[in-house]
Amino acid sequence: MLRALFLAMTVLVLPWEVASADAPSDLGANAALKYWQAFAALPRLTNADEQKLNAECVTMPLDAHARELVTKAEYAFKMMHGGAALPRCEWAVGFEEGVTTRLPQAEAARALTSLACLRARIRFEEVRDAEAVDDLIAALTLARQVSRDGYLVSILVRYASEERLSQTLAAHMPNLNDTILNDLKTRLGALPPGGSTAQAVRDEEKSGLDWLVRAIKEAERRVKGGEDEKQVLASLTEEAVREFVEKCGGTIEGVLKAAEEMRPWYAQTAEKWDLPLDQFDKEQERVATQYASNPLFKMFTPGIIKVRQAQARADVRRALLAAAIDIQLGGRQALKEALRSHPDPVVGGQFDYQEFEGYFELRSKWRLGSRPLYRDDSPLALTVGQRGK
Repeated sequence: MLRALFLAMTVLVLPWEVASADAPSDLGANAALKYWQAFAALPRLTNADEQKLNAECVTMPLDAHARELVTKAEYAFKMMHGGAALPRCEWAVGFEEGVTTRLPQAEAARALTSLACLRARIRFEEVRDAEAVDDLIAALTLARQVSRDGYLVSILVRYASEERLSQTLAAHMPNLNDTILNDLKTRLGALPPGGSTAQAVRDEEKSGLDWLVRAIKEAERRVKGGEDEKQVLASLTEEAVREFVEKCGGTIEGVLKAAEEMRPWYAQTAEKWDLPLDQFDKEQERVATQYASNPLFKMFTPGIIKVRQAQARADVRRALLAAAIDIQLGGRQALKEALRSHPDPVVGGQFDYQEFEGYFELRSKWRLGSRPLYRDDSPLALTVGQRGK
């Protein structure tokens, strides 16, 4: 089923490219087309197996099953590397379907980057370190590129994929020679920027609010044509629309009023998106008071705010990895400079460093704690090397 969906999406992308007056003439230069080929060639997995792969790809045993999955994904890896070599990536996903939009590229990218973790681990085990790093860099590139489709969901996929890939890299970093480490540092710095989270917040107005208003305007047209409003609203095919209507008092007027009231929030939030996290949180607390009586605000915004917190975690993890590479390259004598050069991007100051037998660990002092929607007091840490080895 997924394979057919991926193939169908590939077909849909091509006419868009051809029809666009501004589209580059070289369609093959679009990395998204390589990635769609990769997704179509992924091994068939049940939902349960895919979830297990995503959750355990960094730690699961490299047994016969894991190696079989990697073998079956050979062509997908080839296309992933092909896509990573191309600078342009255009997914051509629109916003017309609103909150019901399916993003198979995000789901498939998550699976493929998890499989890349598996193959990299196998290659590290076989002392094919340069090839393992190639896989991780190509997968990191895919994670960045998939976040360019305009949706916050895909940006969350990027952050989760980056975390797994970084953990895999860090576990084997002590075995890498200086040539590979220096090359790795350069290549990490040259990764594509990924999608703009602030722009994706602006686009949420199109994919969320505008979509809802279109559906309600169509209901309004039917009511003006003589149909009963309650029957029209009850007949709406999208369950999400009916839920929004119910929360807004069960009337067309209530939905349209709430939608227009909260419209300025998207641009205002995007404008302040990159404020330090504590300032951003304070601003959102102030805004929440302003929109306290708006039911759509309470439904649309919590998930968006959670992305800002996920972004902060991702920022910390990237800084942890950069510091770890410098420590690994320079040894104990480079420790102070490495920690000074890569401060914690959220709370400032240096990461904590703790050395153990065979590995070391870097930790952030930041805790999310009781922040809204993200109740997690676990430390942000990166383990370089493997315990017990």
